[in-house]
Amino acid sequence: MKVAIYARVSTEKQEKQETIKSQLDALRSHAIEKKYVVTKEYIDEGYSGELLDRPGLDNLRDDARNKLFDAVLAHSPDRLSRKFIYLGLVDEEFKKIGIKIIFLNRPDSKETPEENLLTGIQGLIAEYEKAKILERTRRGRLHKVKNGILVGSIPPYGYRYVSGNKDKNIPGHYEIEDKEAESVKLIFDMFVNKKVSIRAIARELTRKGVPPRQGFKWHTSSLHRIIRNETYTGITYWNKHYSFETDKHKPNQKYRRTKNTGRKLRPHDQWISIKLPDDLILIDSKMFQIAQQQLKRNSDLSPRNAKRLYLLKGLARCGFCGSPFQGTPCHGKYYYRCGNRHRTFPEPKACRESSMLKADDLEKLVWDTFCEMIHNPKIVLEQVERLQQDALKQTNTLEQDLAAFDAKLSAVATEETRLLDAYRENIIDMEQLKTQMAKIKERMAEITNKRQELLNNQEKFKSKLFTNENLTLLCNMLADNLKSFENDAEMKRKILTLAVNSILIEGKTVRIRSVIPARPPEEALLRPQLPDDSAARFQARLGYGPSWLRLNP
Repeated sequence: MKVAIYARVSTEKQEKQETIKSQLDALRSHAIEKKYVVTKEYIDEGYSGELLDRPGLDNLRDDARNKLFDAVLAHSPDRLSRKFIYLGLVDEEFKKIGIKIIFLNRPDSKETPEENLLTGIQGLIAEYEKAKILERTRRGRLHKVKNGILVGSIPPYGYRYVSGNKDKNIPGHYEIEDKEAESVKLIFDMFVNKKVSIRAIARELTRKGVPPRQGFKWHTSSLHRIIRNETYTGITYWNKHYSFETDKHKPNQKYRRTKNTGRKLRPHDQWISIKLPDDLILIDSKMFQIAQQQLKRNSDLSPRNAKRLYLLKGLARCGFCGSPFQGTPCHGKYYYRCGNRHRTFPEPKACRESSMLKADDLEKLVWDTFCEMIHNPKIVLEQVERLQQDALKQTNTLEQDLAAFDAKLSAVATEETRLLDAYRENIIDMEQLKTQMAKIKERMAEITNKRQELLNNQEKFKSKLFTNENLTLLCNMLADNLKSFENDAEMKRKILTLAVNSILIEGKTVRIRSVIPARPPEEALLRPQLPDDSAARFQARLGYGPSWLRLNP
């Protein structure tokens, strides 16, 4: 009998202990003893039994459908799955295609109701056993922490965790990692005493070759975690977060080894504090509090939390690298700058072509240019007419596409008629007729849907065509209302968001790409603030005249 071997371990610890090797050795020995022919071995190392999507199990199920073996040899039901419902699903799938599952803990079992019941009970016990282990582990850790004992975890930067010894009555504890501890003190000194920014600290540590916990360069996120960590003052907390299952997947990730989980902060009164020995204190509490105040001050002054309304936020982009231009305060004044100037530190890939521009000058330039375009409808009319002429040329193509779809529908109808004639003459049987008719119906529905979609697009296109009179009326209406928005920054931003597609900044040169809302002027007159109809816009790219202006150096 040809058999396939399946083995699984769920943790890296089990991998290191070579429990997968012991499983395979036992399964191979049993196959030799029973004179089975092993066609292939399917292995899932480090994958949780609570997940059904595993590469080894998927390959096993695919090959089972192709009848590459007669039976599957596994150590026990919990190796296939630790969830009862998944175990039953795999078992039922194999039974339908005539493949038997042989478990090493019950090698001579037969296909009887009693044996099926026993397999199901073993699956339920495996699921219950895992839940019980998790609960016991949680309660055991909670008991230790409440008694002031540290449990195994990734220690903060500057410490290492030393496992306890039950025989010598030594609990798990932290010890100082000398080189990392010196780096922690240097970070707090630079941040608190020398008033160095987080980004500058990251740059300086990387330049000096100070090694972080992982990688080769320092990131601002790592420094934020260090500066906010109260453990350095001699007190640490447990039970600060709780885990919850998420549906997030990493890009291009087909399989997960465990369930995706996230973390959320618990209320402060649920935290459990653990006091560390005095010899583990790296930062005094006063310096730590000053650091927290400095972080808050930096956050309040951050461009992301700036109180000023940046008129071109989300519209302005760098013409050299394509990154968004961000509003940023500097010494009480406000500027725009390319967001990619420092983002890729320390690699030399940052945008060095762009420069900082004063926010007031740039916003005035864009707003004045937009107003000039509205007051001069001829600019808009010329561009829209050009676009409409190009679009109208496509109508012939639309008619040709519709004719092609009609021809395809006619061909499918002819094929359907021939198929019915073949059935009447007993050339094909009823089963073949049903199969082929289903395919024909599917093709006909697909062609019909595409044809209707083409018609809908054509109707939408016709409804968006503007006349010269409508465009002129719209521009005049906007021109009359622009004066009243001169001191209303919020309204000016709304108008630019609707009417401007993008603003490209190349050094001191600014290029504005405008859009025209596709809405009849009569309705717009009732809503002079411009309706937010971003899904129905007619784009007019202005590549000449007032759309190309230079800022004074």
